[in-house]
Amino acid sequence: MKKILLAVLVLSFLSPLAQAEFSDVYTTDTHYAAITSLVDQGILVGYEDGTFRPSQEVNRAEALKIILMGTGTAVDESSTAGLLFSDIDEEDWFFGYVSTGVSLGIIQGYDDGTFKPEQTVNRAEAVKMLLVATGNETSPSASAEWYAPYEAYAKTWNIEPVQSDGLWHAEEVITRGNISEMVYRLQQTESQGHSFDEAQNWLRKEFTTVDISMKVPFGWGYKQEGVGAVFLLDRENNQLSLLTPYENGGTLLMTRYANAEEESAEALFDGIGKGTQGTVNGYKALIVNHEGESTYKEWYIYLENKSLLHILTMRGEGAYSSYLEWYFEAMVASVEYESAGTSELTIEETVEALREAIQVDGVGAEMMEFLSDWELIETDAIGVGTGPVDYFYSPSANITIKYERSFDVILDLKEGETSAF
Repeated sequence: MKKILLAVLVLSFLSPLAQAEFSDVYTTDTHYAAITSLVDQGILVGYEDGTFRPSQEVNRAEALKIILMGTGTAVDESSTAGLLFSDIDEEDWFFGYVSTGVSLGIIQGYDDGTFKPEQTVNRAEAVKMLLVATGNETSPSASAEWYAPYEAYAKTWNIEPVQSDGLWHAEEVITRGNISEMVYRLQQTESQGHSFDEAQNWLRKEFTTVDISMKVPFGWGYKQEGVGAVFLLDRENNQLSLLTPYENGGTLLMTRYANAEEESAEALFDGIGKGTQGTVNGYKALIVNHEGESTYKEWYIYLENKSLLHILTMRGEGAYSSYLEWYFEAMVASVEYESAGTSELTIEETVEALREAIQVDGVGAEMMEFLSDWELIETDAIGVGTGPVDYFYSPSANITIKYERSFDVILDLKEGETSAF
């Protein structure tokens, strides 16, 4: 690929205000790194009211300017190609950009002799302009869609990936935030020589009850207390629960085995009896792929404090499934041990963590470790048909939990000392 030369020319348009921070752009935003980088380079600017307006749609003139500047394409001040169009004048602020873009074959006008500078730009049009401007070659495609080669290139290099429904949506109108991301990602791929790794900009979150931190993708939900969880709900199919992934939904759950006897990683892994041993971010790990069930995967990671982190991922089988797999792998690869230090959960936080663990199989005993004063007040030997059910009361929290042994699950929780569930 041709090396991008960053432009140093800073021009104004739309009453801009050049600054690196805006009242409507936050560190938690998907496009934060892209916007910050392009503003620092002088490619993008904000407005006099201190906003950037990342959700504002971009028109053809604006998109062309951003792409030319972002790819280091010099404006040809001598070109008058813009005069070919009936709706372009030499006095227009974008005349030089349009003339240059047309001369270089980056953009064209319409059959009626107009350029339509105020018309919005869709995803396919923006990606084509960007790739043509940088001289990146696309492979021929058998598809009838004119944009197919550009779509393929954008997905391969992760310059503009598919949306959360697994589709690319070529027709979707792009915004200032969108085009910032496209230009930024292309710059990164050209300087690094490989497809864009979006995990590099994810924010790290601490999951205190399992003693780790992990990078979380933008747009994903997460629960930091109790059973740690990171999830993407399939909103298109009205998914409400993170425990039952829909077609394009995915969930990562994490729990911790305290390993009070301080058994070695090898001993613990042998006890699990399945999977492949390896490492995750330098930690000894056991990776379990379930034969015949590709939608589930498990990791057992031996942490520095000799506890065992258990991660379970589950996803749907829709068009977005391969991307969900990548997200899971990237999140797990970012795991880092975080010492609990002297911080402790309050009683209220502990009770909330226990509530979040209700009906989550395999974590009941582990969650009960947060309180040390459990009293067994009753046992139902028949239970719910799958084995005995115990009722434990904690005086300090003044709660009773209904615990099923066979599935190691907290079935329910009530205030006070009671077995009447």
